[in-house]
Amino acid sequence: MSLTAQQEEQARQVKAALPGYLAVRETAAAVLLAAGKDIGLRLDERDARDLAEAVVDAIHKGAEVRGISFACDVADMEMAAHEAYLLPGAREKAKSGDPMARAVLHDLEMYVDGTKKLRDELVERLARVGGQWMAERQKVVAVVPMPAPPQGQHRPKVAA
Repeated sequence: MSLTAQQEEQARQVKAALPGYLAVRETAAAVLLAAGKDIGLRLDERDARDLAEAVVDAIHKGAEVRGISFACDVADMEMAAHEAYLLPGAREKAKSGDPMARAVLHDLEMYVDGTKKLRDELVERLARVGGQWMAERQKVVAVVPMPAPPQGQHRPKVAA
């Protein structure tokens, strides 16, 4: 199996193993229930699920926007690398009249054009999804910290 085929297979396995949105919410609910018990909170399953959903929902959109932003950065780096390193030499060789050099230049330019189109779609998606995220983020009410217990009172520690 070639290195590319191995990488493709590994990437396929990673994608298949990534948890979906609902699985992340289920995991968060289970973790919150366990953590609540550890610190002595009396959360019923519904409260833990509601809390987990709130936490995951608050994080999810920001993570999605970060992923789109990363994809934009990768497309920018790819175009910059072609513009800086591959296209100048290919243009020089194509000026000499070599038909193979002209074909290579054409292929490189097509690749860069395709990357630009992909980047433009990603930027549009980043603006749309990121705008929604920013609007939702502004609606979030400030979290009020829990009051400290009166002096001399301590929560009992639960044995692990």
